Amino acid sequence: MGSVKAEIFSDIACPFCYIGTRRFAEALSGIPDRDGIEVVWRSFQLDPTAERRAEGDLLDHLTRKFGISRDEARAMNDRVIAMGHESGIEFDFESAFSVNTFDAHRMLQLAAAEGDEALLADRFFGAYFTGSDDLSDPAALARLATEAGVDADRARQVAEGDEFATEVRGDQELAGLLGITGVPAFVFDRSTAISGAQPVEVMREAILRSMAADS
Repeated sequence: MGSVKAEIFSDIACPFCYIGTRRFAEALSGIPDRDGIEVVWRSFQLDPTAERRAEGDLLDHLTRKFGISRDEARAMNDRVIAMGHESGIEFDFESAFSVNTFDAHRMLQLAAAEGDEALLADRFFGAYFTGSDDLSDPAALARLATEAGVDADRARQVAEGDEFATEVRGDQELAGLLGITGVPAFVFDRSTAISGAQPVEVMREAILRSMAADS
């Protein structure tokens, strides 16, 4: 088996990204020679123009976005909630709220260099979809990053400034060049890709095929 570079394009505000990245991690854990797999997280914003923090909960956000009732929004999320349960995820759309994820992506760029980006991404997802932390608050971003292994002073510095903004925008541009318009997207060696929260076995097979092609 050869080495593989797997690039994950995702957005913290995307429930299918939360599920998909959990499934990817499970798929990866079942591969014996996973030391040859380099995983790179890429920033992607589904809505770069989103408010820093929107009024109301995520159900309110969906009613405004799609012009539907709260009951319709709740029903729309039933499948997402069921999928989440399968991956050990508890969604709470009535406690969660919409924020602009740009600053969270900047912090993930720092974690890629100085901490555990996969761990931080999972914690950001959990915070976003339960409302347990306000990801528009620099203090919350810095604390969560510190818990994921980032130096506390560096985390505060990035949270309160604009460092890594260029890298976040660069990832978004890269997604466009690769033809990625939706997330999650998992790109292997820039030659093959799978999109969406695919089943664990589908992801594992895609990783193994990429490793075999590189051997």
